[in-house]
Amino acid sequence: MVKLTWLLLISIVFFNCNADKKDEEDKSKLEILFDQYYELNLPFSVSDSNIAKMDKTALQKPNIFTETVPDSIFSIPFGKDRKFTIIPLGKITQKSKENYLATLVKTKNQSAIYLSVFDKGIFKTNLPLIVDNEEGIVHSTSLDKKLSVVVNKEWAVKNELYYNRIIYVYNNVGVFTTVLTETNEERATSHGIINPIDTFPKLFNYSGNYVFNKKSFLFLRDGATVNEYLFYVYFMNDENGETCKGELRGRLKMLSDKTGTYSTNGDPCNLNFTFSTKQQVSVKETGSCGNYRGIKCFFNHTFIKEKQATTKTKKK
Repeated sequence: MVKLTWLLLISIVFFNCNADKKDEEDKSKLEILFDQYYELNLPFSVSDSNIAKMDKTALQKPNIFTETVPDSIFSIPFGKDRKFTIIPLGKITQKSKENYLATLVKTKNQSAIYLSVFDKGIFKTNLPLIVDNEEGIVHSTSLDKKLSVVVNKEWAVKNELYYNRIIYVYNNVGVFTTVLTETNEERATSHGIINPIDTFPKLFNYSGNYVFNKKSFLFLRDGATVNEYLFYVYFMNDENGETCKGELRGRLKMLSDKTGTYSTNGDPCNLNFTFSTKQQVSVKETGSCGNYRGIKCFFNHTFIKEKQATTKTKKK
């Protein structure tokens, strides 16, 4: 009787295991991926200051995420590094509409939170909510019940607080659209241009201040590694009595000893940087950067590096 009972129990366990295995085989990769996320309670908000306190339970099957979501989303900020941990933050599922996954990806020194959109079982687009690799900048993001995404950045320059706030919504074309941008980054002053990254070090080969004319500047500062630079570019063109200007702040990654590029996921703007010498750099717009400039001008300038002022000491 005892043997019969044990045989019955073993049969039940074996049957259940096979049933679970068959159920999983019948599911698509996307269904298996979504099963690893809990439903996200809206409104949802997070900042880079509390990322470390978030749930550190990694995906049980991270390969399904990397196979389902394009590898290119990780280029900012991880470059070619793929030795990271993927942590599910939550999902938003809607009947007969698009679905969302909020995911934390982190390495030892860097982290990023991505919002991925799927529609009818197909990956559509991805929006970086927080990229925690810009020194001196406080990042935060929120997602409300109407699925409007707010991305905030705050930083201080010479005891003045600056902010940039962008609101995105997902549209039926399959991309995130900017519906509102708010900022107090007023850079033009009676004394010229305020450099928002002036306090960062400039020890790398190309770090320094570059000039195109009296109204156009490029500032480069050291990034997290020797292959990265923080940059802020501002230009103003006066042609035929019309003024056209542009400005952009970001991080460029070196592709070789003399070339670098700027690009971010969810933004069509791309810039190429070509260093002919340590004293000269050409900036060329290769994407659509209309959100950062006037419609009649482009980020296409060659800048010459300024000589650093040296302090002379008088001989006694």
